[in-house]
Amino acid sequence: MAAVLPAAYRLLGYLPDPLRRFVIGRFSPAHRVGTTAIVRDGPRILLARHTYRKGWTLPGGMLGWNEHPGETIVREMREEAGLATVAVGEPFVYVVRRPRWLEFVYELDLAEGVVAADARAASPEIAEVAWFVDPDETVGLMDRRAAELLAWVDEMNEARRGAGGTLTDGRAVGEADPGA
Repeated sequence: MAAVLPAAYRLLGYLPDPLRRFVIGRFSPAHRVGTTAIVRDGPRILLARHTYRKGWTLPGGMLGWNEHPGETIVREMREEAGLATVAVGEPFVYVVRRPRWLEFVYELDLAEGVVAADARAASPEIAEVAWFVDPDETVGLMDRRAAELLAWVDEMNEARRGAGGTLTDGRAVGEADPGA
């Protein structure tokens, strides 16, 4: 079984996007609920490269049955990057209507006694993990979804601090989404 799992993950990478979403959706609940981690070490950000996906992305994964998102992200960080982490504040919840997907986006710190050099690919689905300077070094390396999430969280942090401004979709911070 241990040899089958990495091969199955690689096989997913060869499927066209619609078929890959269908296969994953067939074995997932009606709404995909996942977690994403933004782990910073000074100006650097931790990114992972999956065996079944192109480009670098933010680490994270799907919730297990009856699992709290906070438990999921800690588990995923341990499984994917070999790191013990702790959440900084409450997560942001990113909602995508199509495909039906909820993402709990956590900002994490390394746990006490853990250093950035401890990061390593610790799962068959992860080809490698690395620290990149944020945002200069990550431009063009991150997949589109990860770049959008990172920009969105930065905007939400500005809104939490009361800085105001404009969101990437053109709305002012605090302005209602007309499509909601």
